[in-house]
Amino acid sequence: MRHRLCSTAVTFLLFAHPAAAAIELVEFGVICEITTDGQREAPLTESGVINSIDQSRAFDVYTTGVPAHLGLSFGLRILLPEGETSRGTRMTVTHPPLGKRRVTTESWSAPLAPGAPALNLFTFEKEYEMVQGTWTFAVIDDQGKHFEQSFEVLPPGSVPQVQTACFDPVPLS
Repeated sequence: MRHRLCSTAVTFLLFAHPAAAAIELVEFGVICEITTDGQREAPLTESGVINSIDQSRAFDVYTTGVPAHLGLSFGLRILLPEGETSRGTRMTVTHPPLGKRRVTTESWSAPLAPGAPALNLFTFEKEYEMVQGTWTFAVIDDQGKHFEQSFEVLPPGSVPQVQTACFDPVPLS
């Protein structure tokens, strides 16, 4: 079934599974800069690790357009509603080939606690990661795929609202 977010002209697909937990997409977009508080192993990613971040960090811009810029993060916040259970939840990101191995799919465990929103991002930390094209985040667990959300990675400076929020100098008064 298709859902339309009121603030954007973007749609995402929700694949319903009768026995599946109702994992929900809360929001998605771009974060200008994150602070990491550690790392954990993620062997199915190009780097082999993912950063631990503050799960309450707000998105700076709600958009699916992402300029390729070092330090920029994009992704989504998901929620497992109270009373639901989900096992083996994974975030899988498909993207154009990157790195020496030309990786096109990366995946990591995305544990969910009922009622606690979970933030899952990709951060451009290395030049070779900033590959333009469609990047799709999918939420998958032991019941199958719940939904996916696509982003379009574009040339630096090509998304005005991100440019303004993240890179334009703040005027001095």
